[in-house]
Amino acid sequence: MHLSSIFKEYGVDINKTKILRHPLSKTDVAEIYAKGMIEAYQSTQTKTSFKDCEYIASFVGSEMGSEATFIGVYRVVSFFSGAQVAKQMPAGYPYPNHFDDTHTYYELEKLDIMNDLENKLIVYWPNARSWAQWAKHDKEVLSIASREEISFPGYEAVILKYSQLGDVISNPRYRKWNEALSNINAIYLICDSMNGKQYIGSTYGKQGLLGRWSEYYKSKDGGDAKIKEHLKSYPDAFLNFQFTILRVLQKPITINEAVEIENLYKDKLLTRESVYGLNMN
Repeated sequence: MHLSSIFKEYGVDINKTKILRHPLSKTDVAEIYAKGMIEAYQSTQTKTSFKDCEYIASFVGSEMGSEATFIGVYRVVSFFSGAQVAKQMPAGYPYPNHFDDTHTYYELEKLDIMNDLENKLIVYWPNARSWAQWAKHDKEVLSIASREEISFPGYEAVILKYSQLGDVISNPRYRKWNEALSNINAIYLICDSMNGKQYIGSTYGKQGLLGRWSEYYKSKDGGDAKIKEHLKSYPDAFLNFQFTILRVLQKPITINEAVEIENLYKDKLLTRESVYGLNMN
């Protein structure tokens, strides 16, 4: 199956449509996507990239450089350049230079077309450097992933990067993961994969491990003091965080029991030492 056949099924005119691939391998794009601001990102361009098309179909690149996941179809309403571009920047957008007067801003209206395939349709995109193309440059459909649940590999096999954790939390395909991670408490490890700094924590509440890890995904620091300090020095470090399970704990478990086991692992891995770890105490 090819993307063109899906476009035809949904009535998308490939002669009036460009397809985009936003690379999550780039730090700024990954951060913007994690903040839910990818639509703002694609609306501002250094060139008049969309002036000659009526529609764009957007994809985000996976860590596998040749794959891209569909996120929506948009109609190009209007565009303008110059000083007015800065006024379109949403509050909290992390890269103001994307909205300076060297950029062109496109007003894009998201359409309902193909919305049942959002975050589900995965295509093969072999030339990752060519991020914007006319839709007539067809793409092979690798899967319509939503129709298949992703099996849980077992607690010892859980290794999640920050971006993957977001998928586990929000993507219905990870229902079995949600059930498994909600049904346990645990001693967990967060590792900055760029410099090896480690943080050990424990869970003991009703929401289990998934509830705690969801807090890290939303806030990046989970409220932990030394991780906050780490992110002040390295603001993008959360994108390098890797989440793993050191030990499964029974549910329910008391705070004292969980913390006692947590402290044992901190001693083993020296995560209270500044050279090795991110634990305050």
